[in-house]
Amino acid sequence: MPPQAINFFNSITLTATQTGLTSQGSLSISTNVPTSSISGTFSTSPTKVRLNATALLYFSPTFFVGTFLANQTIFQKIWNKTFANNTWTGHIVGQIQNATRQVIKVTAFNGTLNSINNNSVSISLGFVAIPSQQSTDFVTAFESLLSTTSTPLPAGVDSIIRSALNLEMGETLSLTYTGGSTPTIVINSTTNYVADLDAQLNKLKKQYFQLILSAVPAGTVIPASFLFLNSTSVTVSQMSTTIDLDLGAGTSSMSLKGLILKPPIVGSNTNFTIPGLFQTLGKTPSPGVNITLVGGSDSTSKVKIVVPAGTIQPSNPPSNSATWTNLQDASALSAVEFQVQPLPNSFLAFLVSPIGIAIEAIVAIAIVSAVVLYIAKRRASRAPLPTTAGPTLSPGVGPGPAPPTP
Repeated sequence: MPPQAINFFNSITLTATQTGLTSQGSLSISTNVPTSSISGTFSTSPTKVRLNATALLYFSPTFFVGTFLANQTIFQKIWNKTFANNTWTGHIVGQIQNATRQVIKVTAFNGTLNSINNNSVSISLGFVAIPSQQSTDFVTAFESLLSTTSTPLPAGVDSIIRSALNLEMGETLSLTYTGGSTPTIVINSTTNYVADLDAQLNKLKKQYFQLILSAVPAGTVIPASFLFLNSTSVTVSQMSTTIDLDLGAGTSSMSLKGLILKPPIVGSNTNFTIPGLFQTLGKTPSPGVNITLVGGSDSTSKVKIVVPAGTIQPSNPPSNSATWTNLQDASALSAVEFQVQPLPNSFLAFLVSPIGIAIEAIVAIAIVSAVVLYIAKRRASRAPLPTTAGPTLSPGVGPGPAPPTP
């Protein structure tokens, strides 16, 4: 490999878009020493993959010593044995088709030597592949490949795979690399999914597990981890990922947040354990893994982590977090408790405090008094109107009493 490979490239630009199961994009690369350029385009659909590339490459006997780009003579010799040789290209096509158990058919794989001189060479490459069977697409071809390499897929898998692919509505991606004294990479990616992504994802998960369970022979013991995953709901709509690259040091790091798993719990909603989670994680080879449990919180409550006696104690005193280092069997944490507690200054904590209860009693008395007063007023408003003093007429028909004698 040339020395300081990170400085070999001057720029790299990649753009791609996808709508449904159809995508297209382009790639361009330019190098510093020697100055060369490569460009390519691609397009994919459910029934065809097409790749085209062109390159202008400059020879360098010092930089590319021992390679096909050392000089014109070596390049011409290699080209004549490869892309200019129908036997070689046919052999490559056969290897590609054999690797896919003949479910993919390569209809084009060729190279063209556009021009060549002592300093540089210009070439073009092309590739086209389609499903080998007519009236099928790559999804069917992929399913056929799986069936030929393992147990035949049960009926119903096709609809699950196609439904999963249809969760993504579209995507755009751009990558730009700029060399120099401080190389930088800028990646922008936007993916649009269906509006009810979480609901559809969990629906597909349920269908998949039901399909697998229906194919299990009677009497087979279902692993506890399988049942646990079947009962765990997933929320991905709030998920975000951050990737940091240090091109100078050649290191990278990635952080993911917002992925929400809702596994089945044992206990109440305010004091529970999650043994299925730790049993599913199971054992890991030495030296083990580091596991940190962090209790979340919201505006009203927080989660306290309690490690009972008899359980491996964490390296830090547990409260809202606990860390175990070099843990080789995660199931040892099955008894760890998660206790949901109201925050001291939260409205919920206030309501259950002595002062809050007293105020609630006062408010309740006030409400009852108001209701009683309201009912009394309503009854008073319905009473007969008062009349002036005087003789009362007798009921019935007939003359009334005689008037008093003056």
